[in-house]
Amino acid sequence: MKRLLLYALKLALLIAVAVWLADRPGHVEIQWQGRVIETSVAVLVAAAAALMLLAAWLYRFWRSLRRAPGRFVEGRRFARREKGYRALTRGMVAVAAGDAEAARRFARKADVLLDEPPLTLLLSAQAAQLAGDDTAATRYFEAMLRRPDMEFLGLRGLLNQSLRNKDSAPALEMAQRARSLRPDAAWTHRACFDLEVAQRRWADAQLSLAQSVRVKAISAEDGRRYKTRILVERSREAEDEGNLSQALDFAHKAVGLEPDFVPAALQESALLQRTGRDSQAARLLEKSWGRTPHPEIARAYAALGPADEGTLLKVKRLEKLVRLRPDSATGLLTLAEAELSAQLWGSARTHLLKAEQVAPSRRVYRLLADLETAERNDPIAARSWLAKAQTAAPDEAWECDACGAQADRWSALCGHCHGFDTLAWRIPGPTRGLVPAPVEIDAFLPAPVPPAGTTAVAPVPAATAG
Repeated sequence: MKRLLLYALKLALLIAVAVWLADRPGHVEIQWQGRVIETSVAVLVAAAAALMLLAAWLYRFWRSLRRAPGRFVEGRRFARREKGYRALTRGMVAVAAGDAEAARRFARKADVLLDEPPLTLLLSAQAAQLAGDDTAATRYFEAMLRRPDMEFLGLRGLLNQSLRNKDSAPALEMAQRARSLRPDAAWTHRACFDLEVAQRRWADAQLSLAQSVRVKAISAEDGRRYKTRILVERSREAEDEGNLSQALDFAHKAVGLEPDFVPAALQESALLQRTGRDSQAARLLEKSWGRTPHPEIARAYAALGPADEGTLLKVKRLEKLVRLRPDSATGLLTLAEAELSAQLWGSARTHLLKAEQVAPSRRVYRLLADLETAERNDPIAARSWLAKAQTAAPDEAWECDACGAQADRWSALCGHCHGFDTLAWRIPGPTRGLVPAPVEIDAFLPAPVPPAGTTAVAPVPAATAG
């Protein structure tokens, strides 16, 4: 609409000039080289306009002739780029479809047609990866490192190559370089953290964890939990190096971050005991027991006394712990074990039967079998308890969420699959992890002690299901 109005305005102006000249024809006389030319003003203006139009057309014609070679070359270049981008697009589609041969073919074609290494290098590297040619893929990614605009992408490609080949050392180097190039990229911080954890570089992992939480690569809640695990490992590391002061500091911080985390409390209490602060260790274990009754806490509490401590004193100390959580089967079992060692048969039986009512488990029935053998020398009754152990719930254990492997001691890394923060204390199940081996009755049953003046009798064979 705007262009139409402008065209109408120009036409109206031309008509107005023509009418004005027609009303004022005038007379023009030109003398040049002995010739005289007479005409009107309107004709002179028309002739001048025609000459100007002819000159403009001749100029445009000359200009187009001059630019024709360049346009021809530019047209060929444009067609070449169009073909190159078409090959690049088809190559990307082939990569997405998993067609390695087509991806490599289009990558070579795009590389010939296009003079844009960032695009063709990426496609060539992906095609090589798809074809399983790690050597070629590595070569392309290393070529990217020599271009500042592609260095970050090349580092990520080499990092993924190293992770696939399980080369953690070069992978960590690439992740650290990528993090220095792009500190705002969240994945670089998380990659550094995961790799440092896998290599047990706990101090570096703690720094990377803080940065990962800052850039929101790891949530604040997960960051707090991960920090607790790392602090426990740093405490153990410092303890192994003989630096008990630093080890105790790390353990204390871990307990402060997560008071319910049993391994942290156990680590700090053990260090307090090693440094001669048994009363503080006892208070810490009592607080931890009040929150989370755990068999390892009970065992650590039972071991607080001197090496030559009598069994009765140990029983009295455990009675104090059990009173804090009288409903805990774990406490009852630990106390019953101590009472068995002190030959307090009646108390041990009372606590074991109460534990059976609270939470029947294999440990309960094995201890009852031990009690029958130790107190009454009754292998038949012992076998009866062990038969119940075969169908009872398995004992709790440290089990990996990732692979199901069980561990004797908690660690931040699973000893089987090396997963971080995957060990959990729970009852193993057939759908989670490894199925515990069936209970061998005779393995827990000592040979009966014959009465004085009689000969030993062979144990009664286990009943066979039939």
